[in-house]
Amino acid sequence: MTTGRLSSICIRALFLNCFLLGTAFAGFFGSDDKGKSGLDFITGYDINTVRTMSGTVVSVPHSGERECIVLEIKIGTQSHTVFLGPGVFWEKNGIAINVKDDLSVKGSKAQGKDGVSYVLAQKLINKSTGTHVDLRNDNGDPLWSGRNAGNTRMDSPVGNMRSQGGGMMRSGGGGMMRH
Repeated sequence: MTTGRLSSICIRALFLNCFLLGTAFAGFFGSDDKGKSGLDFITGYDINTVRTMSGTVVSVPHSGERECIVLEIKIGTQSHTVFLGPGVFWEKNGIAINVKDDLSVKGSKAQGKDGVSYVLAQKLINKSTGTHVDLRNDNGDPLWSGRNAGNTRMDSPVGNMRSQGGGMMRSGGGGMMRH
């Protein structure tokens, strides 16, 4: 292999590496995929802002930014929009929540550029019905991501039903089982 050819391969590899790193960092630090809140609901969880708060539900779970499910709770005089995860995940793993239910939310609190107070939920407890659901692990990693799919848990007072999913991770190259 000639020195010129080797240099060309190294330059291409360096360029590709920088390009891929730039794409990864763009998603973490603020990609164009954000909605009006300016928040990245998937990777924007900050364990330094985790709080547990209780309030009254003022809107049932509904579709919000980028097809993610949100609900609103009122704590005293303040309203908070609670991010619950992607619609597909919430449909499979969510719990029944009604207006006026007493809800405890553990999650990362953030202020959106739209002026709204958001909570990226880690765990919900519906005190009115006794049900709860885990949405993220202790590090804030979403349970709907491939590496956490096996940890999904939802409890219900009806026979203490508990479901646990498999661990299929999907990427461009197919799937891989994780345990």
